[in-house]
Amino acid sequence: MYLPMTGGKSIDKTKKVDILNFFGYDQREKIDDRQMSSMYNMSSDSIPAMSPRKPRLHICSLSNITAICKPEYSAEPLTSFTGVADGYFYYNGNAVTNMKLSDTKKSIADFNGNICIFPDKVYYRYLPDPETGEVKPIMQPMGKSLSISGARLYSSLNKISGEYTAYIQKSNAGFDKVFSVGDSIVISGSTDEHNNTVVIESRKHHAAAESIVSVVVNEATDSKLSLLMYTKSGSFALFNNTLNSSEIKIEIHIPDMNHVCVHNNRLWGTSENGEYIYASKLGNCFNFNSFQGLSDDSWYSEIGTEGSFTGIASYRTAVVAFKQNYIHHIYGDAPNNFSIPKQTYGGTTDSSSIAEINGVLYYMSADGFYEYAGGEPEKISECIKTAYNSCSAGTDGKRYYACGRKKDGTAELLVFNPEYGMWHKEDDTNFVAFVKHNEFLYGVTNSDMYKFGDGSEDINWCVVSKKFTLDDIDFKGVNAVYIRMDAPDGTEVDVYTSSDEQDFVLMSKIKGSGFITYKVPVRFSKCDSFRIMLNGVGHAVVHDIEIITYTGGRTNVKQTR
Repeated sequence: MYLPMTGGKSIDKTKKVDILNFFGYDQREKIDDRQMSSMYNMSSDSIPAMSPRKPRLHICSLSNITAICKPEYSAEPLTSFTGVADGYFYYNGNAVTNMKLSDTKKSIADFNGNICIFPDKVYYRYLPDPETGEVKPIMQPMGKSLSISGARLYSSLNKISGEYTAYIQKSNAGFDKVFSVGDSIVISGSTDEHNNTVVIESRKHHAAAESIVSVVVNEATDSKLSLLMYTKSGSFALFNNTLNSSEIKIEIHIPDMNHVCVHNNRLWGTSENGEYIYASKLGNCFNFNSFQGLSDDSWYSEIGTEGSFTGIASYRTAVVAFKQNYIHHIYGDAPNNFSIPKQTYGGTTDSSSIAEINGVLYYMSADGFYEYAGGEPEKISECIKTAYNSCSAGTDGKRYYACGRKKDGTAELLVFNPEYGMWHKEDDTNFVAFVKHNEFLYGVTNSDMYKFGDGSEDINWCVVSKKFTLDDIDFKGVNAVYIRMDAPDGTEVDVYTSSDEQDFVLMSKIKGSGFITYKVPVRFSKCDSFRIMLNGVGHAVVHDIEIITYTGGRTNVKQTR
């Protein structure tokens, strides 16, 4: 009969750790053997194997880049910058210097050849003028205005015949040089308050039953502007007929909007004060005050939730407007059926973090990253514990690239692959904006533009394993590490180990020689936990890692009283 030993030296027990699949980046304290506790310049390209990211191709350098967008569609790759840099709009690498933009965060939308920039309310038209055939390389205000004095304001309505007339008349006013048929205009400055158009941009604004809320140009000549005017009930509105001696202002009015998008041939936007969502007239991004009861009218809706809007996006067949704590889903295809039947909790803190992949919206919230598919948002970043103040994001159509910025101003580029539900960390480059063109993602820092997945960049990469305890309280050690990887000639991979969170110690230098298994001799003193780190230069695909370990005794246990 054999009895267990009650004292003396314990028997060493050999254990083997096999890592045959790799599950991405996880910052939590206790993670799976197949997850990495830290990484740099890694990707999901070779899942279930592990490999560094693809190169990035440097496109150009500029100063103080703050936004990027696409130029007119082309099948060719982007070779120059279109966006905002140093306060000016650039189109295909050329600065448009006739107008300096405000020093504010930009929301940019391309509406049928008009690149609209908010909150500045200006646009650049890259399509040729229909009359001259030329492209004007200038920024233009989206709104237009004309100020005149001594104008006659007249209207009449025959309630029996229904004949209606309304116009503004002034000799040599040049109405037709500023306004066109179908423009919705706003009149202000009249000494008779009733003749001014009531624009609702705050819950504090009020329009009486007879107030003029919509004015549409019916005909424009040099000296006469014929109008269709409406009350909030949709009936014809009337001037108090007068010869206005004071100066009145007639303008195409664009609401103050901080976030915009294009959906179903309308420009949509959110008010800066967080109280309204607007939609332009169908096919016309300059027309927000046409309320004639027609299917192509413009539209707006009051929003009752607290806080400012933080973003807006075209999503499937609807528009989604975000606040920090709410999501407002706008359904419908015309003003008579536009509706916002509910609001969902769980909004975004940064409009720049919103990106869509295969019918799912991804964004950053106050407590991490979420996906939204029309129901309740679901958190996808339980494994990411770092807190970010702001985020710029984009997609190549398959992955969500999120550049999170921390309180200290440093940045981390994280990449989420929805197919595998895994995160990877690339590097610490502070990308301020992204845009997808064809199958490629482009990103800009404050000074440079890059194309992802192209070029010949040498990649420095690194992965750090979890803290292996072998689920055993006994002390442990490592006899050898076997690494199966495909490492072409020129690739270098250094293997390090760390015991009990001490500094990493170099164990071996591997020179790439194709697809092969490498044996790394590893020796270190008895410990409670250990980590493995691979630090590489060049492209290598790690297929498997096998760690030969031993355990025995408890000399590493700290005695307490």
